[in-house]
Amino acid sequence: MEPPWLQSFDKPCRLLLHTLASGTSGTLAALRMLQRVPGGPGQVFPWQAFTAALCAEEPTLEGPEGALAVKPRLLLLPVMCQRNLFSLLLVVQDVVPGGCLGRLLQAVQQDSQVDPWVRALRDLLRQGPSGEEHSPPPAPLSSACRQQIRCLCQKIAQNKPEGRRKLNWCFSKHPSASGDLADSVLQDGKRKKASEESLELDEEREGKRLLLEEATFEPLGTQEGGNVDAAEVEEEMPGEILGDKSAQSPAGAALESSQQDAARDPRKISQAEQAAEVQSFLQVHGQRLKVLLLQESNHSELSIPPELHVLNNSSPGQLEGLCSFLQLSTCPEHLLVRFCGWLLALTPDLSYTSATVLAEQLFLRRVLSLTQPPSRHLMAALASFCSKYSEPFCRVLVAAVLQEPGEGAEQTKLVCELVEECLEPDSVRLVLSQVLELPLSEKLLPVVQAVLGRQEVLPPELFDLLVLTLCRQAPAFATSLNYAKLVTAMLTMYQSQVTPAHRSRLAAALDWSNAALKKSLQAALEGAR
Repeated sequence: MEPPWLQSFDKPCRLLLHTLASGTSGTLAALRMLQRVPGGPGQVFPWQAFTAALCAEEPTLEGPEGALAVKPRLLLLPVMCQRNLFSLLLVVQDVVPGGCLGRLLQAVQQDSQVDPWVRALRDLLRQGPSGEEHSPPPAPLSSACRQQIRCLCQKIAQNKPEGRRKLNWCFSKHPSASGDLADSVLQDGKRKKASEESLELDEEREGKRLLLEEATFEPLGTQEGGNVDAAEVEEEMPGEILGDKSAQSPAGAALESSQQDAARDPRKISQAEQAAEVQSFLQVHGQRLKVLLLQESNHSELSIPPELHVLNNSSPGQLEGLCSFLQLSTCPEHLLVRFCGWLLALTPDLSYTSATVLAEQLFLRRVLSLTQPPSRHLMAALASFCSKYSEPFCRVLVAAVLQEPGEGAEQTKLVCELVEECLEPDSVRLVLSQVLELPLSEKLLPVVQAVLGRQEVLPPELFDLLVLTLCRQAPAFATSLNYAKLVTAMLTMYQSQVTPAHRSRLAAALDWSNAALKKSLQAALEGAR
């Protein structure tokens, strides 16, 4: 449950805090969110108001005795959120007003028990952007230290053969002098781009090979990080695939049914093969990912689970089966945030088809069933997913909300908020084109209003279609205040794109409006000349 004082923050500030609190990838998601702000993170985002709200003092109870104390709100944020916030500030400090940065550093200094990570980031921020100039250059590693690192990496590579590729830098020749060290870093940077394509091809082949090799993976109790054993998973998620008991799960039942149908009808052989493929995929990878998703993480994870890279080699059917097996459409929302954080950090990016499947499996059922405002966990997961895969998200979820019969008040509000705060400019234009493909209604007018509020540049053909649609639908909105506001906003915000032909069409359409609205609309039309 979020603290009551968080409601006093402006909407962009609340969204930023929710994103920062979404998990270990919160910093990256927040940076993507700020980069979508027109003009960059330092131009429009209300840093002054954000800083003032975080530095405002709030009464709280602390200690085992519940002693009353007054602390800045910044110190009442979760530790993960504090870490991600200061990591973000370290990246964007050049565009954050200096007074804001100083106040935040002064506020965090009031806590003598501040998190060590936050303390280290605070010290880096104190140095300022030019702090590197005054810091001594890093000393080159001694030969003994390099040998110890090499031995450690060899042990890791022996336990995990797939880790050998990720540790190639350790097995390559190392520089022995400080000058050689700097030259090596530069050369590695030049070689990195050239090696990425071959590395991706190797990983793809390795992923396909692991589909066969990992069929004999260790029991759950002996896996790395396996503090959630198989019994606990079976107890929490009954009726799913465990071992070879395929008939216990929906996927197993589908496999058996498909095989029986294929025996009777040769035309269904391909369906049976697909079902068998999905079943085999889940037996190899399903339990591992479920354990990782369910286990509690008591420390910050600097990288995603290596098992998640299997998503890059999965077919749409395998992804659907995996989402069903992990129950991602109904799982607790904090687990949804964790999974979306993994997706945000996953490289290379998922294909368009895979992202579309995940958008449907993760969010469609949750969003269409909303009867009250979405929780902060759901908003954080949505913001995280949209920051990287906004177009597939719009094609699946936004389209479904727009076409859903009925008012759908909560769904419409959610789409408007995503348009205002989360979606990329291209996706904002995509939402407008999706709306204009449908008959306008009072439900859709706020969505168009949110699109215009972003003030993104609209292609001439899309703007022409918007004006034409508003003119054609004018008789149905003769008494609509929302329609009048929408036309006024279009004439005001996109005045430079309104042509004489547009004004002529709109003037004729305004004759359908009632007297009170017609007067204000004509005034706005005259102002657009």
